[in-house]
This record gives sequence, C-alpha cells and structure tokens, in this order.
Amino acid sequence: MRKKLLSSALAFTLVFSMMVGCGQPTPDNAEPKQTVQESASVQAESNSGKSGAENIELSGKITFWTTGDKSNPNDHTYPWMEENVRLFEEKYPECEVEATFITSGEDYLTKITTEVAAGNAPDVFRTYLTGRLQPFVDGGKVLPIEHMLETYPETKAIMNDKALALSTFDGKAYAIPLIASGEMFFYNKKIFDECGAKVPKTYDELLKLVDLFNEKGITPCMLGISDPWPGTIPYMMIFNRLNGNELYEKVVLNKEADFANEAFVSAGEYLQELVNRKMFNESIVAISQEEAGNKFKAGEAAMIIDGSWSVPGYAETFGDDVGIFNFPDIEGGKGSSNDWLMNFDEGFAISSGTKNQPVAEAFLAFIFSPERQAAYAETGALIACNNVTYDTSKISALTTEVMAAFEGASYSIIPWDNPLGTDVGQELNNTTQAIIMGGSAEKEFAKLQEYAKEAWNE
Repeated sequence: MRKKLLSSALAFTLVFSMMVGCGQPTPDNAEPKQTVQESASVQAESNSGKSGAENIELSGKITFWTTGDKSNPNDHTYPWMEENVRLFEEKYPECEVEATFITSGEDYLTKITTEVAAGNAPDVFRTYLTGRLQPFVDGGKVLPIEHMLETYPETKAIMNDKALALSTFDGKAYAIPLIASGEMFFYNKKIFDECGAKVPKTYDELLKLVDLFNEKGITPCMLGISDPWPGTIPYMMIFNRLNGNELYEKVVLNKEADFANEAFVSAGEYLQELVNRKMFNESIVAISQEEAGNKFKAGEAAMIIDGSWSVPGYAETFGDDVGIFNFPDIEGGKGSSNDWLMNFDEGFAISSGTKNQPVAEAFLAFIFSPERQAAYAETGALIACNNVTYDTSKISALTTEVMAAFEGASYSIIPWDNPLGTDVGQELNNTTQAIIMGGSAEKEFAKLQEYAKEAWNE
C-alpha cells in the first residue's frame, strides 16, 4: 500500500501563527543573553550531549550535503551552516563533518536525487518535503527521526508539529524543516516614490504600474528563469486569484491530473500577458534568480518576485526603503490577495545507509538545537522551529513586515512543485518557462497533462 502524507499536511490552511509562531523573541529591554559562541563553548567543555545523549561516545567521520554559495553575500544561510560544522567539531573533537555545499538549487536537486536513488546518499543531507520526499521514504532511503529526537530532548522541545507534518508518512517523520518560507513581490520604495507609484490593489492597477515604469525607462519587475522554477511563482499567484483553491487542492495536493483544464490554460495566458506587457526584464530567460536579485539590489528594477529567504539580503541593502506586497486581486476571480504562497522548506534528513548513525544524529540535533536556531533567526531567517528565544533588536523591519503579512493570511498555498514531486513538479516548472518564452499555454498544459497521467498511472 502506498504511503501517504498525513492529511494535515495535504489539506492545511496555515496562518502564520501556525508557521512562524515559531520564535519567542527576546524583548529589546531584556537582559543580554549568552552569545551562541559562548553557549557552544560552555557545552564543548563537557564534550557530551544531555539526557539521553550523555552516555553516547561520539567519534568518526560523516558526510553532509546542503545548498550554499560562499561567494554570494546574500546567502546568509551559508555562513551559519559553515559555523554549525565548525562548532560541532569543537564540541566533539573526535568527530569530523565533511561538508559539501552546492551552489545551484536545481543542481542540488538533481545530484541528491541521483545519489539517494543509487544508495550513495551523504550521512546527513538537505532534502525536500511532501511529494519530493516521498520517493526517498518509499525506497527506505532515509531514517525516521524519532530516535534522534528522543536522544536529544532539547531539540525535540523546539520541534514544530505543523512543520513535521510535511515530512510525516504513516505516522513517522523523516526530515526536519529549517525555514518557514513564502513568495511575494519586493519593491524599491525610493523608485516608487520618485515615480509617484503606489502598491497595486487590483490586476488592472498592476498593468498600469507596469506601463508607468516602462514609460520612465525603468524595468518594472526582475525575474530570472535560467533555472525554470521562479517562473512558476507568478503563475501560481495568478492561478489562485482566478480560481481560488479548490482545483489546486484536487490536482496539486491530491494528484488528480486535470492540467488541460481551461483554468490552468487561462492562468498561463495571463502570465503571457504580463510578459508581453514588458513587466519583466528582457534577460529573464538568460539569468538566474540570484542574478535577478543582484540587479534588483543595484536599483535596476522597481520590483522583484522572490522568496522570503532573500529578506536578509534585501534588508541589508535597502534598510527601510524596501517593502513587500502580494499579487493583487483579479476582478471576478475566486481567489484573494490574502492567500499567500507559504510553506515549510529546506528539510534535513539522515540517510538509512549511514555507517555512523550516532554522529549523524548528533549533528542533526546540533543544527536544530535552541542555540543554533536562535543564531539563525538573528540573521533574519524565518525559522520553522517553535519556542526559540532570540534578540528582536537584530531583526529587520522587512522581516517584521513579512511575518505580519503571513500572520494575517487567510489561506496558505504550498508551492506546487513540492507536493507534485520531483518529476511532475519539474515538468510544471518547465511548462511555465516555455509559456514565458512564448509557447502556447494550451499546448504546454496539454503536454503536462499527458506527463502527469503517465507519472501518476492514470
């Protein structure tokens, strides 16, 4: 019998209190707390875990794979993760973590999927959730995390059940999500002010905004789809505004292939209308999303469609001169601009093929310890864990704005390529890329329909 996700993971309507009701910020006037480095040093003196981990002798080498780009100053996760490796090895001198950071998310997905399928997975690795994790679970490629959580109760204490639901199959969780993420428009307030522009509340206002920026010689919105997935972000937003969530739940969450439905085609035609209206940069197909972000930060566009993982970099660049908004309402549509693309993401798992399970579990627990999660939250990341105390004075106004927007959401939409799985999800991304490049929406979704029917054995 095929394993299925818990229903709470497939049919959930999250508000941000469930997602990023995660941190327990330290009030600005609270007494200074011990730094992460000091805390790690104190723990290192005992060279042991706590509670169930006290009698475990840890030694030996493990391998660790994740995404990260050392050369990218916008990548705030890389230095935090690199520090995790260093501090772990300081705490456990007899242990070694051989870390591999892969720059491109698309490359990482391909490589980790190939290595896991071949039985060559690293001991601990970044994975994906819902439909993309399921083949690893069905194939017995990853370990349940219950033993690790029982061994390290401090880590167990900050787990978010709503997040773990996305990695739970037949009652067992197989990965720990790192972040609560969402996708939205970021906008340059200075450019808006200089042009007399306002945040659009309707689709017609968005079109007029696009025309205004083009008239002034300003690129309205940056996007980079050399890797196809970013092009699916505006498509999913448009689909929701037109159709609401019922068909999304049927096709994307329940995997009942109906992509040739006029609703999918119409949303693709709306996306093409934006492209033809010159909403996006001419280089959209030639550049990556990272390059698009750099151009936005350099002032080369008024807006960018991007994810909340970019908040720290944009806040650092713009200060208070950057804001966010959701895709506006479409007149006559069934969806709402209060429906947000939100999810838990960037899960981390332990390979069932590990030869050093004790060290692999200790390292995963260390990444998700209260101290290390606090350090990550203070970079501006929206952590998925609960009950983590951190210093709010280190959090940007942009982070606060994103958290408030998500908290007020009426419905959360899981980015489709995750529940659709590696195969159909990737094909969806290829479909939106083809439409942006001028392909027929009707023909592209007809091809996706045939692909999905075959993949899902319909």
